[in-house]
Amino acid sequence: MPIRELTDGDDLRLNEVFADATTPAGHMARSLFRPSSDSPLIRSVIAEVVPDVPVGAAAIAESPFHPYRAWVNVEVAAEEQGHGQGRELFEAVCAETRGTALEGLDLRARVHAGSPGEGFAQALGFTPLTTTRVIKVPAGALPPAGGGRAEDLEIVATGSVKLTKAFLNWYTAVNRDDAVGPLTIGQVNNAFLSEAAGAHGAALLNGAAGTTEAGGLSAFALSYAREADETAGVLPSAGEPGAGDGTAVVDQVDEEPPTELILGSMFETGDHAADTTGEDFAAAVADAELLLARLSVDADVVIEVTSGMPVISALADRLLEAGTATELYRYETLSGPPSDVS
Repeated sequence: MPIRELTDGDDLRLNEVFADATTPAGHMARSLFRPSSDSPLIRSVIAEVVPDVPVGAAAIAESPFHPYRAWVNVEVAAEEQGHGQGRELFEAVCAETRGTALEGLDLRARVHAGSPGEGFAQALGFTPLTTTRVIKVPAGALPPAGGGRAEDLEIVATGSVKLTKAFLNWYTAVNRDDAVGPLTIGQVNNAFLSEAAGAHGAALLNGAAGTTEAGGLSAFALSYAREADETAGVLPSAGEPGAGDGTAVVDQVDEEPPTELILGSMFETGDHAADTTGEDFAAAVADAELLLARLSVDADVVIEVTSGMPVISALADRLLEAGTATELYRYETLSGPPSDVS
């Protein structure tokens, strides 16, 4: 099968061949199909049955905030799947990384849970790394509680030093399975908390579950500007491809899109985060629920939960079991070594 380097205009040809992406993560993964470059570092190839008639593509790209693995995406037109083209594309794009900083890096791919893409990745030797769920909480579904705790709630600027430091510690902790590289406060602010990143507002909640290192901060939330575009809501999170390692969390088809939040618990930054049986853990879940309740009084809210977030995962489980929230998407991030390109 003829395979060549992907060039300008090929992305448009691929869009004519591929079915529409069915998930926001699919949109973001497909955005990797662009010409190879050194900044950002990306290598990409395309397969054609005849000139200008593509049947598939593959790309491997650097992941600046998670530099110990590179993103990979392989896609083949539906009618051509199952004939080995995907594996050929994968091997070809791995060969293109020779002599670059991508060579030899472990790879990571994010796929819709239960999709053919997940089966294909597993056939290549990829294994589960993290699970991501995107859940929606309707407005008013969680009546605010907490009585006299109004003094514990603080609305802050997204560029707050306290918030930035807390976010950096939290982000590093919840990505233990996909380690974060060294980050400065400035990098964190620019990539996650700035107006350019879409950060719109922030709230902090102090509580008994707060950490001494964070000045008693127990939970925080970041909201992102509402958009109407189908790939809107690009929330910086645990390693989705795209600018700032962000992830599009929800297709926006309603006239009034939901508020998109990053919800974090500082309990998740401690060495004891895996202990889900103690009173401290229960208090941390309660604090996260209180903050979520207060921020979802007047608007639907969408949050992203990964398996590296024990507190928010427990809260999500509770809300889903109670019927208070609904799961919009479930993704699996899988990890595997690159094929032999020698």
